[in-house]
Amino acid sequence: MLNNKFYALKAIITALIIIVLAGCDSPPPSNQQMKVQLMWQDNKLKCDTTFIAGVENKTWFIEQFQFFISDIQFGSENSGWHDVTLIENPYQTGNTVLLGRNCRESSQEINTDNGKNWTVEFEPNESITQPSAIRFTLGLPFEVNHLNPISQKSPLNLPSMFWVWQTGHKFLRLELASNNQQWLFHLGSTGCSSASVLRSPTQACRYPNTINVELPILKQQNNNLLLGLDLSVLLSGILLTPTSNCQSEQDSESCLQLLKNLLSATDSNEQEAPAVFRIIEPKSIRKGLPIE
Repeated sequence: MLNNKFYALKAIITALIIIVLAGCDSPPPSNQQMKVQLMWQDNKLKCDTTFIAGVENKTWFIEQFQFFISDIQFGSENSGWHDVTLIENPYQTGNTVLLGRNCRESSQEINTDNGKNWTVEFEPNESITQPSAIRFTLGLPFEVNHLNPISQKSPLNLPSMFWVWQTGHKFLRLELASNNQQWLFHLGSTGCSSASVLRSPTQACRYPNTINVELPILKQQNNNLLLGLDLSVLLSGILLTPTSNCQSEQDSESCLQLLKNLLSATDSNEQEAPAVFRIIEPKSIRKGLPIE
């Protein structure tokens, strides 16, 4: 009888140790966040939200919209710029974050999490209450972009966000659909030289096509930031037809216009042009369905 009780107690203690050790492998929850809201003008967008776009004013919906940001920094007049520390999770590794949603996978129930992430998670000890500005890169650093995705941590191992070793990752993947038409924009580095498409380049690509974004921080609530991304600004001046699909070709008029839209206005508070990215107050978004 005593032996049975001993072994039962030993089993309970062993189970508790396993639970504790398993918890150590998981990142602690963080209340230090920057949430991202996809919008069409002042209205929220989600997978099944339709919107009118293009010169022909067709009705469109999103099939996939995902993008990488990296090298996030906070800045202030007193302390200057400093790197931030991110929590490791399936959508964050090192200084890289994959944001957005694969609506196609969601509708087909391919992933249990529906392939979505609209939050940047900072370490709990990372102070985001004092900075007056934030900056980040839309895209990936050269030294990360061309590594073998098979050996990389998530999200740098996702096939849907990778071209080949020579060109590297798709920094931004936007795919839209209407009733009888599809349109896409894949942003990534081009002009990359290597022995073959299956080899990584040793020197930076001629057209890195990374976008540096710097924004003032207006107001924060509960240690959270809200980053707005206005799809209507990104698509401004684009005729959404199969001939205007863009895969970062330098001689494509639509690609040049899309890059111009990304580069010309990142802060509507300092420029008259509307902004693709901007830090916004939650109450400034009109009531609508949440993007989740």
